[in-house]
Amino acid sequence: MKTQKVIKVGNSLALTLPASFVREGNIKIGDELVVETAPVYQTMFVKPKSMAYKKHLTPEFHSWLNNVSKKYKDVIKELANINNGD
Repeated sequence: MKTQKVIKVGNSLALTLPASFVREGNIKIGDELVVETAPVYQTMFVKPKSMAYKKHLTPEFHSWLNNVSKKYKDVIKELANINNGD
């Protein structure tokens, strides 16, 4: 995993793509990419335009995850603080 910085480009923000992602994905200048976002989970998926029809996570899954996250919020927070038995 590589950390990328958000930069300002005109009135917009941009995120550079890691060279390994560009190389392995065979991405070229001018290629169109689709950015699928899930702001609630601060997540995005980048894929070639030819793959736009393939959803990474379905709206039903997002809805289910949202409901579970709300219902078990306290349990999830408590589990996140468990120290793996160390």
